[in-house]
This record gives sequence, C-alpha cells and structure tokens, in this order.
Amino acid sequence: MHTTSTTRRHAGLVLRTGIMALALVAAAALVPAPTDHGHPGPGDTPPIALGAYVQPAPVPGDPNAAIAALDASLGRHLAIYQTFTDWVTSTGAPTPFPVDFARYVAGLGATPMITWQPQAPPVPGVPDADQPEFSLAQIESGRYDAYIRSWADQAKTFPGVVYVRLMHEMNGAWYPWGAGVNGNTPAQYVSAWQHVVALVGDEGATNLRFVWCASSSARLDPTPFYPGDGSVSWIALDGYNKGATWKTFTQAVTPCYDEITALSSLPVMIAETASVESPTDPGAKAAWITSAFGVEIPQTFPRVRV
Repeated sequence: MHTTSTTRRHAGLVLRTGIMALALVAAAALVPAPTDHGHPGPGDTPPIALGAYVQPAPVPGDPNAAIAALDASLGRHLAIYQTFTDWVTSTGAPTPFPVDFARYVAGLGATPMITWQPQAPPVPGVPDADQPEFSLAQIESGRYDAYIRSWADQAKTFPGVVYVRLMHEMNGAWYPWGAGVNGNTPAQYVSAWQHVVALVGDEGATNLRFVWCASSSARLDPTPFYPGDGSVSWIALDGYNKGATWKTFTQAVTPCYDEITALSSLPVMIAETASVESPTDPGAKAAWITSAFGVEIPQTFPRVRV
C-alpha cells in the first residue's frame, strides 16, 4: 500500500504520498477494510481495499498530521493506515500499544495496522539485524513474555479490529528475527510466532488479527516459516520494483505470491509495494501503479483483498 519511496523500514499496499497516491486512487477501489478474518461471503467478490503508510511529519503536538495531509490531497480516507512499532524505544523502555494512532485511524472509519517489530530502533552504522537480544531463541525463552502480555492488555481495550503484522519479511536476513540471523531457524520462527500469538490470546485480545508477511525480494522460500492457519488471519507479501532492471508488479511479486497462496486459503494482503522512478520516463512510475492496481492485481492475483 505505498507510493513515493522504497525505504524498507517504512514501506507499505498499505501507499505513500503525492503523485503515487493519486494514481492509486484512480486505479483501485477504496472500501472499508474487512472487520474480521477478511473472508468474503458466498458468491461475493469484494473490491480491493487500499491503505497507506505515511511517514510521520515533524509537527509538534500532531503526530497524525501526515495522514491528515494525505487524506486532504486525496479528498477521501483510505481503508487501512499502517504504522511501525519496535518492541523497545531508543532508551530501552518497552514500547506501548500505539493507542492514539489506533484511535485516530478508527475515527476516520479505517482500520489500523501495526507492523510489530521485535527490535530496538536501529543504530546508524550498525546492521539492523545485529541485535542478538531479539533472536528467536530469546523470544521463545520467555524473555519478553511480560512485555507481550502488557501490550496485549493495552490492545484489547481498543474497541475495534487491529491488524498486527508480526516479524515480517522473515525469509530475509535484514531483521533480528530473519533467516539465519542470530542463529535463527525456520522452526524457531514458527515456534516464536505461535508463542507470541498464544500469549496475546491468553490475555483476551481477540480484536487483533495477525498478518504473516513474506518478502518477495529475499527469494528464500517462505514455506518452512509458515506457522499455520491457527495463528494467522491474513497471509501477505512485500514486493518492489526497485532494482537496476525494471520489473512490472507481476514480476516483482512472483513467485512469492504462488508460494504463500499454496500454503493457505486465507485472504491475501500486499503489505508493502512501490516502484522507483524511471530515469528516462517521468510517467513510468505512475503507469506502473495504475497497471498494478487497475489491471495486474484484479486479473492475475485474484486472492488479493488488501
């Protein structure tokens, strides 16, 4: 859901701002996000919901100013708005459930999505993944159980559905929970995921919908990382046109789409996507977006709902 940038940490078919947003609005139907698992009813073919990650603008006292500015430029609200939340702050304090963000988004008639990252904010010059204290073994061991339970207790007081994209892009090696990083294995990922979801369930946070999201850029098969339908509400992928060779949306997300849809019949989300600008064609990026949302997703990726 994003548009003007390909910054990995804050990317997100949850859009960015500017021309890309306008192209997306022209290319795709914007509808309220599903309020449960997202399964359409018998015979239903619901439109594709569209959302955005909007990088917070430095407006003192108004952390949601960037969302308001995007909506004003579009003349409407989107279905989903995404934010990224680390488990601890730069001072090492536990990061609380972002209730102000969730309330603001709900007030727009939209659904909040939180990319929930077991890590501390990255330090310049140090690889993001170099945080062994957030290895999957540490999560499995119970080191963060008190934090997870507290976060879930906060989340369950929010009167609405929240999408939680936990430990995304696990088949890449750029996050502390990633494949082969800090001694991580696919089996540990499955165990850690199920451990976190079970703790959240124990706390009664039944309003949370967990989004399992693979990376199409990693090209490591995500299959062994899948924790099972019992602890997942949506399956998702991230895919970009960002390399030296120009790729269509279809080329950017294939074969990852085929891999994840073979694992489950759950609804599919494109959680992050974007295109670089073309150095020779000023209109190429807008055309890429229009094709992706207006042609390729509806015709080639029928299970995509967000």
